[in-house]
Amino acid sequence: MQHERSARPWLAALGGVLAALLAFAPSLGAQAEVILHIVQRGETVSEIAARYGSSVAAVAASNNLKNPNLIFPGQELKVPGGERMVHTVARGDSLWKIAQRYGVSLAAVKGANPGLDPYRLAIGQEVLVPGAAFTVTSRQGGGLALAWPVSGRISSGYGWRGGRLHYGLDIAAPSGSTITAAAAGHVVSAGWNGGYGRVVVIEHARNVRTVYAHCLRLLVKPGQQVWRGQAVARVGASGNATGPHLHFEVHVGGRPQNPLRFLP
Repeated sequence: MQHERSARPWLAALGGVLAALLAFAPSLGAQAEVILHIVQRGETVSEIAARYGSSVAAVAASNNLKNPNLIFPGQELKVPGGERMVHTVARGDSLWKIAQRYGVSLAAVKGANPGLDPYRLAIGQEVLVPGAAFTVTSRQGGGLALAWPVSGRISSGYGWRGGRLHYGLDIAAPSGSTITAAAAGHVVSAGWNGGYGRVVVIEHARNVRTVYAHCLRLLVKPGQQVWRGQAVARVGASGNATGPHLHFEVHVGGRPQNPLRFLP
């Protein structure tokens, strides 16, 4: 009887410890949602935070950044509150292909999947893709289906290339080929824009904009209304281009998206 009385305080203490662990469990789960991002050349904290659904203040606080404007390429940043989606590995998938498909960096995908062997992906395996909720917008979800602006081979896709994010699709086509509007809208700008060369920007419904760059010749003017399939430019190699092709971008709410999510 005395033994039972002496054991009760110990059991009560154990119960308190278990209760504390259970109470602490949610915070452990929240910590697991922090994403490790490797800063690329030209990136800002604002862009990184927006990409992962976080905020500048949260990123600055998590990394003890006294000045969020002072970051450097190669720096590791913890991004709290990032959103993720799960990709189920299919035949032929690689970690690089998955990252490119969702428009996120390979480093971000690796960081979200610690312990994952990128050379031994199994069909049916689940891979966490950080930030995909902001880069993957289906035709149904976006409410706007786009038409291909030119016929040709995709020479470079959306995603990370040479350490920088390639914001659109490069579609190789013969010089002078007709470029058409991907959807009805009005021309926001049409002219020379640095490395993009001659470029047309069209605004569509639902806060969607499309960009047509490296053109040989422009066929529309700012303020002009255009219809889906209307000729707006000719394929060229103006600006920083090594050969004739169309650089095609899609922006939703000011954020670049993977054009393939909108194309049939």
